[in-house]
Amino acid sequence: MEKAGFDLIICQDPANMCWLTGLTVVVLCSAMRSVHLDEELPIWFGRAQDANSARFTTDLPNENIVSFSERLVQHSKEHPYDELAALIRRKGWAQTRIGVEMDAHYYTGTLPCPSHRRTS
Repeated sequence: MEKAGFDLIICQDPANMCWLTGLTVVVLCSAMRSVHLDEELPIWFGRAQDANSARFTTDLPNENIVSFSERLVQHSKEHPYDELAALIRRKGWAQTRIGVEMDAHYYTGTLPCPSHRRTS
């Protein structure tokens, strides 16, 4: 990470999520893992109904398992990553160098469609 010039990486590929956290459940909705240079352990971010899988199949402490609001599932104007962006800001990582997987199953690194306009 450091050699590539990133402070934070956002991982979405199920195989990489397993490698980072031990999570062996494939989720069918937005989920990700983040790793920051200053953090000892990754953060799991995903749907609340999948959080227990993260608790049972990883060694992550509860504070590293973060669920997004269930109302955002299939929402037409908002996205779970709005809450991910808020989490990144709360952690003080908004100005860090963030790397993302560009070919993961549920995230292609493309710009959002016009109905998902950024509000902040």
